Amino acid sequence: MESVQEYLEALKREGEEAFRASYSYPFLLYPEKHGASGFATYHTKMAGRGAGANIAGSGQEFKTYKVLVPKAGPDGTIGKKLLVGRSADRELAIDHSTVSKRHAFIIFNEEQGAYQLGDAGSTNGTFLNGQAVEAGEPIFIRDGNIVSFGDCDYMFFSPEGFVELLKRLQSEVIPPRTRGPLSGIEE
Repeated sequence: MESVQEYLEALKREGEEAFRASYSYPFLLYPEKHGASGFATYHTKMAGRGAGANIAGSGQEFKTYKVLVPKAGPDGTIGKKLLVGRSADRELAIDHSTVSKRHAFIIFNEEQGAYQLGDAGSTNGTFLNGQAVEAGEPIFIRDGNIVSFGDCDYMFFSPEGFVELLKRLQSEVIPPRTRGPLSGIEE
């Protein structure tokens, strides 16, 4: 699946319990718009860099966001440590010139029951909400945080956080259209 909308449809179709069992990995969301050549020509800038940086682009409809899905290992499972990089053999492969071959990692800290983001000595840096992550010093990340690898920004969600996001999207009330001949609303 590529978009949040497709995951939303899967949640409706499969039910929450089956969905949670099938999708137990972290999710990285990014805006739908990108160049014809993918990330090689477009970056997903959602967060500024440095002190006082702000997050931009979060007003776009989540349903249209794309999902960067981790690659499963040889045994068909997705591990607790996800390597991020430009190299195609990474669990989270990002084909962009500002992403190093071995750029960063996302790990699940069993003791804390939370995810951490770490830089793997990348050339263009790893950022959390616009703040640099020091190489070799992983920091905790939360649902909705913007994680950046070079110029490529993603909104992070844990498996539980993603299900909660989908449930909120599922319960969104669509405002009624204005009355008129094409509204299709009968009163």
